[in-house]
Amino acid sequence: MNTMPEGEMAPRQGWWGRNWKWVVPTGCLGLLLSCGCLGALIFGLTYQALRGTGVFVEAVALARQSPEVKQALGEPIEAGMMLQGSIQSNNDQGSASFSVPLEGPKAAGTLLVEAYKDGEQWKFTTLQVELPGQDSINLLGGPPEPPANTVPFPELPEVEPLPEEEAPGQHPAEPAEPEKHEDIQL
Repeated sequence: MNTMPEGEMAPRQGWWGRNWKWVVPTGCLGLLLSCGCLGALIFGLTYQALRGTGVFVEAVALARQSPEVKQALGEPIEAGMMLQGSIQSNNDQGSASFSVPLEGPKAAGTLLVEAYKDGEQWKFTTLQVELPGQDSINLLGGPPEPPANTVPFPELPEVEPLPEEEAPGQHPAEPAEPEKHEDIQL
């Protein structure tokens, strides 16, 4: 017989039993946000490190100073966020090959850069702005400079083109007579 007026009391659940419905989603969301923040931090630090390199700063400055680029993109010219490529530098040696979007009020384009470092100065082998639907703008003003300590390709001799194949139904040309060689004995 129950002598309590409220009825029989059930044992009280533990903390986990009472709170698991909000702890699990909150914990998962917190873990995802932590990973996202860590990824954004790594991306930001890497991006800032690349943007601070001498070759990046110099290439973007040369593009911003070019009258052709100013006319095509308008002013001010801003470098975009998505830097693609690589920059490697070790003491006085280095190489860089990357592209970065450029944006202006009139249009957008892509700055293509290839350079090497021999000593303190970066030397560009490719520095051009590609514009959609237009010719690219070469910012070097001449043929690219080969990297130091490289052997250029030798000039190849001109080769005569092969004779065209004859259409069906035509007679082949008469073969040329072989050259006659005289043997001279001394």
